[in-house]
Amino acid sequence: MLDRLQAIKVVDGINADAIPTEVLSSPVPLVLKGLVKSWPIVQSAQTSAQAGFDYLCQFYNGELVNTAIGDAHNTGAIFYNQDFSGFAYERARSSLTSVYENIHNLQASGSARAYYVDSAPVNSCVPGFREHNDLNLGQFNPRVSLWMGNKTIVSAHHDIPDNIACVLIGKRRFVLFPPNQLKNLYIGPLDFNPAGPAISLVDLHNPDFEKFPRYREALAHAQIAELELGDAIYIPSMWWHHVEGLMPFNLMVNYWWTAFPNYLGSPQDAFTHALMNIRSLPADERQHWKNIFDHYIFDADPENTAHIPTDKLGVLGELDEMAARRLRSQLLNRLNR
Repeated sequence: MLDRLQAIKVVDGINADAIPTEVLSSPVPLVLKGLVKSWPIVQSAQTSAQAGFDYLCQFYNGELVNTAIGDAHNTGAIFYNQDFSGFAYERARSSLTSVYENIHNLQASGSARAYYVDSAPVNSCVPGFREHNDLNLGQFNPRVSLWMGNKTIVSAHHDIPDNIACVLIGKRRFVLFPPNQLKNLYIGPLDFNPAGPAISLVDLHNPDFEKFPRYREALAHAQIAELELGDAIYIPSMWWHHVEGLMPFNLMVNYWWTAFPNYLGSPQDAFTHALMNIRSLPADERQHWKNIFDHYIFDADPENTAHIPTDKLGVLGELDEMAARRLRSQLLNRLNR
């Protein structure tokens, strides 16, 4: 089935020190072939996974990281348990060296249980690493994280920031779905999920089309890529991505950033607030609010406010940091009443 999916567009010859603006603002995903192949850790990993991990460890300060350890029935997926009462793994704090050793032991025993480190902060966990292995994202100040594990599977989910993920050791498969496939992906609970963001409940490798019939439409829009050592992938904001580790040991580093200033906050906050105080309104009132949101936000046009003097636009004008903080303070006061 996967061999019938559309391939993600490949861009070659890009330097990690000079990523073009058109890549960082692309509306569609891109495979950045060999983007980090010259990094010292990738050069070490070409010898072996052990050599690559040994290179990483010269920067490791012993900080404990979040791990997910599959239960007795787990076959690699970071997912719900069989009766949906919890998850098919347990959370723990561990050192990177212990994780690596445990992954090796699981492989030696023939176990397919997931062992996974998600979003370990590079700056605090392996200080100095980025002095020799880094992307230049220009004006952006990214959050940089390590992802480490065996043959793990994380179901389709999305992130608000733009993302570049780089394969440092092993191999990864990405299957991406456009944001407009939300309805066809059968996304699970927003506040009870195994991966942080909400995930698709459909098994990509064995989809139950009787239970999830619209998933066929999602697959018709899916794009796929298998990233080799030194490759990277650009994932635009809000694109759904299913991620798999394909080797016994895999290490990835990713860069998250947003094109809007941090002082404006996250759109997730507005969505959460709307869940609380708009979704439960009567249908006609929800429609009225939809009209307001469309007019001022989703279909915003200068003509909509052209009749207002420029110096009186207030929150309808451009928000600088001071205005945004003032608005945030007003919102907090109202929420705390």
